This record gives sequence, structure tokens and C-alpha cells, in this order.
Amino acid sequence: MKLLKLFKLVSLYFFLTVLISCSATDSNHTPTGKVTLLITDGFTDEFDEVNLTVHSVSFLGENDGHETIVFDESRVINLLALQNHSDLMVSTVIAAGTYDKIRLHLTKVELVKEGQPPIITKLPANGKVDLNPRGTFEVIAGGNQTIELDVDAEKSIHIVKKGNGDYSYNFRPVVFVNIIAAGEDLKLVLLDGIVAARSETGFQLCEVSDEEVVAHDDACVDVLLTENTVVQDDLIDIVSPMEVNDGDFATVLGKANEKYIAALHVVLEGNDKAASNLALFTGDVISDFDVDHFMMDADDGDDVMVQPLSALTIAVINGSGVRVYDKYGDVIDAGTILVGTAADAFGLAEPGVDNASKVKAAFVILDNEEGADKVSGTIAVIDQTQSQLTVTVVNDSFSGDVCVDTKDAIIYILAVVDGKVVSKEISIFNLEVGMRIDAYVHDNGLSCQLAEVVLVADPLAVTPVGATLLVTGN
Repeated sequence: MKLLKLFKLVSLYFFLTVLISCSATDSNHTPTGKVTLLITDGFTDEFDEVNLTVHSVSFLGENDGHETIVFDESRVINLLALQNHSDLMVSTVIAAGTYDKIRLHLTKVELVKEGQPPIITKLPANGKVDLNPRGTFEVIAGGNQTIELDVDAEKSIHIVKKGNGDYSYNFRPVVFVNIIAAGEDLKLVLLDGIVAARSETGFQLCEVSDEEVVAHDDACVDVLLTENTVVQDDLIDIVSPMEVNDGDFATVLGKANEKYIAALHVVLEGNDKAASNLALFTGDVISDFDVDHFMMDADDGDDVMVQPLSALTIAVINGSGVRVYDKYGDVIDAGTILVGTAADAFGLAEPGVDNASKVKAAFVILDNEEGADKVSGTIAVIDQTQSQLTVTVVNDSFSGDVCVDTKDAIIYILAVVDGKVVSKEISIFNLEVGMRIDAYVHDNGLSCQLAEVVLVADPLAVTPVGATLLVTGN
């Protein structure tokens, strides 16, 4: 389990400034718009950390392929810390226009499993990745565009057994690009800062530098208080929204859209965040919810050592305003807290952060999604009418044909072309017999297993001949 002091969770310098209005032109009178990149991850239980070093992100113009830098500061991101919420990568102003490709430059992927040396994976194409969203996307002059990059660690880590019995670990980037439409809510966002510009309907949450507010809009985000917002003090007791005042340190859990963060919880830390015992705990549930508590595992954290190294009790106390959410921000029953569930619990560490044995929760976020099984092999039959594939599988434990239903699946080509990894979404009509695939499926009890994602190699119809294969079918 990872313990994070909340003010380390999100660098407020990279806050969601997409929510603040901006000039429609730059100093050269070029029309500009705001763009914000969020990053998140899906489920995997193979490793304790998947540390991805992102060197840069850029957009490529639709007509001329002109490359516009969006992010160029190397940053290490633990993908597994983002299973239950999105984190902010960058928010910035760029030239308005139509773009059709997102280019990532990765420099390192480190796989960490407790008690074992870190594994540095192989990066194809020197870590250069071109993502092709479904269609183009537009950055409008004076407008806002939010894009979520969902880096699927489970499907990106390709483990291949070699002839000598050892294993090779390759990172083939499986990244889903979500272009957020106007008015569309995102996954949960978690951030902290200092309250400023308090109004009847909300406030601004601003960056703190040496415990002073950075007085410019790019360091602040608009937070909306609604009838659904729970405000709690540093003892996790419900207080009136009127208790939120300028100068308060606060933690906000909410859902971001194009204009503001609609707060679900505001937890006040008072005027001295250094003395705060509020923290976020991330880990796996090890006992089912029982009346008013459950147990999580406890391990060394990023900032402190949690002692003793044993189970941590998470108290879910009536009257405290605590609520349990899924990772999309919907309130769910505490009875869904079951052994093996991935959970984030934010609250008051008792007796303190350095020696926590109990946490009085302000809110809990759960991820009950199960990992998919992988079917790897060669396409033998394509039934376009039924959206089904017959895949011939040959491995150490099974040889035979498996039916894969692609009706609701996302199908991606992965290849290396011109020195860059190319990722492109296609349909079943682009597939051919003989292609090698990795299909991630769930057993629905029927004869044909339901796929959520299909990764394809040998895409002869849509990728130039000579592409390096990233899907081996085994």
C-alpha cells in the first residue's frame, strides 16, 4: 500500500487551468486555445509499481503535420497509483487548430515488485509513440479542450517466455485517447491547495509557494460547491460550507468538466498544513466491510514509513459525511468493499501519519473491475456479421480454437513504422485471416468469450510493409 501526503499528490503548478478563461491570442496575435492533458491507468496485479518516464508530448496538425509541443518536462508517473482517479499531466495554451495525432516520447519504464530488483523494460522505437485518436480533434481559439490518456499497464506490459525459461519484458504502449466533449464529466480528480476568492457559489483553489498564494489565474482552479458537496474539517466532522474561508488549506475531491470542478468533498486542513494528519492511503482491501470499518494492507510509503507494517483499519463512521465512490464518482454501497478490492482512502491518520494504525475516512474510492484474461493466437476465421473471430491458440497449457466476440471491443493495431510506434484503432473489417492477435476477454459463460480490447499485428491492409511486430500471438 502506498501512503501519500496529499500535497505531494498533484503539483499545483500543473493545475487544471483549463477551467480558467484565457486569452484567445498570443503575443504574435496567433489564435490560441487551452488544452489540458489528464493521465490515468487501468487494473493490473502483476506489479506493485509501473513507473513511466514521459519526456514530452506534442500534437501534430491535421493538414501539415506541424508538431506543437504540449509538454516537455520529464516526469516519472506511477501508473498504478492512478487506477481510481485521473491525474493532471499538463495544462497549457497552444495554437488553435485541428490536430489528428498525439506523439509521446517515453524514456524509461520501470516495473517494481516487492522484494525483487526493478525490471527495466525494452522500449520499441526508442520510446517514440504516435497515437491516432478516432478522427481529428480541435483546439478552438479562446476555448478549452481536455484530453485523457488512459495508459493500460496490464496490456502494455508484454511478457514473453524465452527458450531458456527466462522471461523478456517489453513495453508496447497501449494508450486509449479520450477527447472530452463539452459538458462531459471525467473520472474523479483529487487535488489540494489554498482557498481564495471565496464566493457564494464556490472558490478558487490556488497553488501554494512557501505558504503564500501564487497570485495569478494560471495557479488557480474554480471549484463549485453544490447541494451534493460534503464539507469536512480536519477531524472529519461535517461542517457548514460557510466554514470554507480564504486562506484555508483544503483538499478537493470532485469531477472536472470544461469549466470547473464540481466538488464532491472539501476537506479543510486549517491554516497549518504542516501539522495536518490528513493523508491518502492506497492499497488492497484485506477484510470485507463490517458495520463501520474494513482493513487494508499497509506498507512503506513515498513520504513516511507506516508502522507497524500490518493491517490498517479504515473507519467509515456514520455522521462523518464519509461516502464510498467508484472511480467514476458514483456513490456506491459500503457493502461492495470486499477482500481483494483496490481502494483509496483519504482521511485522518491516527495516531499520526508517521505511525498510522487507523484512518478515519473522509471518502473512499473503490475499483471493483476485474482484470481480463488474454487469448493469444492467430486468426483462423472471421465472421464479420456476428463480429466474431476464431483464434487458433497454441501454448504450454492449451492448443485449440477459441471464439472471441469483438462486438463491443476496441481493436488496435500496434506496429513500428518510420522509427515510431504507431497505434491506430480499426474495425473487424480491417482484419485478415493469419493475423496474430492478443485479445483481452471476460468469460461470460457462453461459447464465445467477450473481448474488451484486441491488439493486432500483421496489419497489411492499413500499415506499410516492413513494420516491426509488437503482437506476437503468444
